Order: sequence, then structure tokens, then C-alpha cells
Amino acid sequence: MQMNTKGTKNCAKSVALAAALAAATMGYAHAADCCSTMPVKAVPAVPFFFVNDTSVSFTWFANATDPGVSGNAGTVPGGVAGTGMTTDRFQFSIDHFDVWQYGTNLIHGEFNQYGTNDPSNGIPGANGAREFFGFWTGTLGWNELSGTKMFSTLLTKDVSFMLNLTGGVENNFLSPETSQIAPGVQFTLNLPGTVNVGITAYKEWSHNSFDSCGPATFGVAFSGTCVSGGPFGGNRDFEWSWKFFSFISEPLPGTAVTFLNVLNVTGPKGTGLSTANCLALGCFGSDGAFQTNETKSEVFEDTRLSLDTSKVLWGKPGIWDTYVGYRYWYNKFGTNHDAALFSQIAPGTSIESTAYVGTTYHFK
Repeated sequence: MQMNTKGTKNCAKSVALAAALAAATMGYAHAADCCSTMPVKAVPAVPFFFVNDTSVSFTWFANATDPGVSGNAGTVPGGVAGTGMTTDRFQFSIDHFDVWQYGTNLIHGEFNQYGTNDPSNGIPGANGAREFFGFWTGTLGWNELSGTKMFSTLLTKDVSFMLNLTGGVENNFLSPETSQIAPGVQFTLNLPGTVNVGITAYKEWSHNSFDSCGPATFGVAFSGTCVSGGPFGGNRDFEWSWKFFSFISEPLPGTAVTFLNVLNVTGPKGTGLSTANCLALGCFGSDGAFQTNETKSEVFEDTRLSLDTSKVLWGKPGIWDTYVGYRYWYNKFGTNHDAALFSQIAPGTSIESTAYVGTTYHFK
């Protein structure tokens, strides 16, 4: 998600439910008539978490991609240059969303099992690669912090401080690892349903073996030897950039279906290469480090229709959901789809376009 950025993946229904419950709960108040002689029934204390929703999900993506992994990697070491690759991705995830006095917490963790087109460690015949990915997003509402309704306006229901922390690792041929931080501001727009828009600063650190160089052997994607000063292990420290987050949840009137949309846009973040990296890799030319590693704006959009299945079947809403959706991921992970690695060696792998189906169970 890279909510990434893989982003806010599979937790949308939890957020929508929590937002609705939170809106009702925030208006809670009680008072006692001090002059009455009638017995007054004690009112239970408001719990620390107004909303506390934990869920598990399973999702199948039909045409996932892995940037830089060529086609036929399941049968030929490193794949066949010049061929694209798509694969199944089976995703198991757990989400927790809560609302407390001053804000919200959203925790998402997922395990992805890829198909054999993208084998573990790039070894033909091995099981598909496996990935662990997770993020935490927290908000602190300005209305709640100030104890006023100052930020409930014609345009907004509330404004909040926002912080997103993300990390992930995968054991495919390119062995990517990533850590991200995105502090900023979130606006809850004064529109029907739930509409959140966040603007943040963005910083990323990563490792990827397509940056590495050394003797031309399997497992070293940069063929040939280091130009000088090497070897370079593939660590990258990107420039500060910006990231846009948005989330929409709109129940469709008269149905048990909710429309959900997540859109994240991340600005260019440089190459992540230092002068020492540059000396090791060689920076210029069509295959130089700057050309291969220069990042571009990344766009992640996920749209789904979610059915409250437990409400339809048993009259018990909010327990079991089923959904269908479509995901479009342009310049995935910030990779440049025009660079030689992603347009000639592993063409099309920088862009993911896939339908998916899935189900979510909420613990009650």
C-alpha cells in the first residue's frame, strides 16, 4: 500500500462501519436531575474505545505484477528478458480499527502468497514468493483536541493530524524491503457517507537487489561488475516527497451494498542513490543507475462493491462481508514504467491492473 502504498488494503469496510458508529457515539451525553427524588438508574461509563472493530480477510487477485520480474521466471532463472509477467496473489489480512476520545487508530497486516510465476528467491520450480506487509495510521482530531466544533464547517466535518507508518519485505528474486513514514493532515469532508482526504510529507528507505552489482551470477540483477568503489548492496535512501491519501465509503440507498474507493498518489522521490552508490553502479547512459532508478509519480487506486452478506442472509449486519473490486497501480512502488528494466527486460510489470474477489469476517 504502499498506502502505500499496497496499499490501504482490505480494511475499508472496517473504516466505514467504525466511522458510522463514531458519528453516533460522539454525540453521547448524559445528565441527572439533581432536584428529583426519584431513583436514577446509573449510566454505564463510556468505554475508552467508542469503536473497536477487528476483522480478518481473504482476497484473490487474478493478475498481480512484481516490478522487474520477467515472464517465465518459474521455469527459467531470472525469467526470459523481454517478456512480461502476471501471477495470482492470495492475500490473508487482519485489520483493527478503533475510535477513542481524541482520534482513531487503523492497523493493517497482510501475508501475500504469489503464484509460481514469481518463485521464492527467483528459483525456478520453487513455491511462489511470500510477502509480509503492514501499516499503522493514526489521527488526532482538531475538534476533539480543542473541545470545540471549530473545524466543523461548510466544507469539513473535522480536521486531524495524521501519521502513517509502513513496512514490508518479500522473498522474490529482487528481495525488496521497504520502510516509510508519512506525517500530515487529514480532512473529513462534509459530504454524505465517509470521505477522508489526507495530504502528507513522505519519506522512504528501501533495499532491492536490482540495484546491486558484482560478478554476473544468478541473484545479481545488475549484470557485469561494479564500475568502481563497489560492490553496492542495493540500499536506497530516498528524498522527502509528498503523498496524497483519499478514502470514500458510500452506502447505496435501499441496498446492503457499499461503494468503497481508495486513491493514493505519491510524488517522485529521486533515485535513493548516494555518491558512493553512483561510483559503484555507474550513473549515466541508457542503462546507468540514474536512468534505471529515477522514480516517477505513483498512483494506486482500489475500487470495490462490498455486500453486507450477514445482513442479507441472517439479518445480522456488520459481521460478514463479500466483495468484488478492481485495482489499478501505475508506476508501482514509484518505478518508472519507461525505464529499460520495466519496458524492455520485464515489460509491463511496473503497472498492475487486476480484478479481485474477497471476503471479510468481523469479530463481534
